[in-house]
Amino acid sequence: MGQGSSRIYNLISLIFLILTIIVIVLVVMQFFAPPVTPPAAAVIVPTALELPSVTPSNTPTATLPPTLTFTPTNTLTPTETLPPTVTPTVSPTITDTPGPTDTPTVTPTPSTSPTPTPTATPTGPTNTPPPTLSPFLYDLRDGQIIFTQNFANTAGCAWQGIGGQVFDINSAAVTGMQVRITGPGVGERFVITGSNSLYGAGGWEQPVDNVINGNTYYVELLSAGGTPISPRIEVTFPLDCSRNLALVNFVQVRAQ
Repeated sequence: MGQGSSRIYNLISLIFLILTIIVIVLVVMQFFAPPVTPPAAAVIVPTALELPSVTPSNTPTATLPPTLTFTPTNTLTPTETLPPTVTPTVSPTITDTPGPTDTPTVTPTPSTSPTPTPTATPTGPTNTPPPTLSPFLYDLRDGQIIFTQNFANTAGCAWQGIGGQVFDINSAAVTGMQVRITGPGVGERFVITGSNSLYGAGGWEQPVDNVINGNTYYVELLSAGGTPISPRIEVTFPLDCSRNLALVNFVQVRAQ
């Protein structure tokens, strides 16, 4: 706030201070002053105060509520009375009288069916057709692959391979033919029969891996000129160290 406002507040405070001191002085003087005895005086009877009479203002008159006037309603025009509806007379129902029933005709008697004459059954043994000749000159001996433990080298289970022999129709060893081996890790390999005498006179061998696996390989016998003369034999290893050598032996099944 400004300096002028401070002066006003100071002046007001000073006034109240002076008034307070005056009141204190009067109270002290009244306390120490001797009591004053009032003089005897005649009792003054106060004059009765006459109040002016109230002149009534406008006198309210009772006002009656307005009377409601009803508007006459429209008079309904009488409607035209329709003539009574004529009820049609029901015609009599016609009943169909059934005619005479047709007499059934005579059912013809079926004729006797002829009894078939049984054919004569031939006696004696049934002719057995000759076996179908194989289109190949050689086939898998005894129709099976023999799985055994590696005996042809000292590699043991660090080796896996396929080997075998080839025999003619008289069970004599056959040499000089080709054996084709295909499969994973081998590609296509050719081995000459009679190249490994550890399997016999017509023996052959083809390693396929230096570990045991369960892969599938195919073996096929070819003539010296490279013509397939046996079906393609599928060889799937059992993933067993004690059967890591597959013996595939071929034998001649028919004469040339």
